[in-house]
Amino acid sequence: MEHAIIEKANPIALSEEQKVKLNQYKIQTRKHNEVFLRKHPEVGCLVSDFLHEVLLQRPENVVEFASQHFTQPDIRNRINSQIKEEKKLLRREERREAKDS
Repeated sequence: MEHAIIEKANPIALSEEQKVKLNQYKIQTRKHNEVFLRKHPEVGCLVSDFLHEVLLQRPENVVEFASQHFTQPDIRNRINSQIKEEKKLLRREERREAKDS
């Protein structure tokens, strides 16, 4: 005996209009996040620095490690140095691309 699959309307499913609005909201949120992250390169450096240290040291208690990591007195200088290095690399890359054009 074959079992027929009967689809019922899902009362919590989004309408087409709601789906469109949700997708528009997601796109706008991504755009705003990208703009914010471009304006604040320190966010990427902070995350990158933290992940680098976590993977290097592999602490048992990551939350405790994070609290210690982000309260280090020299973190501001380290992050600023990373930002400067990234800017140097970017300028070098741009000059190289300009030469090749």
